[in-house]
Amino acid sequence: MSKHIGRKQRWTQESSTRYSSDFGTVAYRERAWYGLLDYRTCSLGDNQVPVWNAQSMQMGRFKRPRNAMVALEREVTALQNRHGKNVLIGDEIWPEK
Repeated sequence: MSKHIGRKQRWTQESSTRYSSDFGTVAYRERAWYGLLDYRTCSLGDNQVPVWNAQSMQMGRFKRPRNAMVALEREVTALQNRHGKNVLIGDEIWPEK
């Protein structure tokens, strides 16, 4: 995450129980805040054709939405560091930044 863009600019409040960003969503349910992340990883399938595998991750039980946002942003950074160009976060359609 860039330190030059504030959290209020990265995250949009959709309702009193939901925030969203380019990376994922933070939602309030079951009396706690959760970070919801959808991403796709690339692996080579038959005949060396790249195949994108959809995955989702839930981070949570957090007391505050800010804590769920930070956890989600850290997980996105870890995925990008681990997989490089072989990961698409959220609604990305092209792996290059």
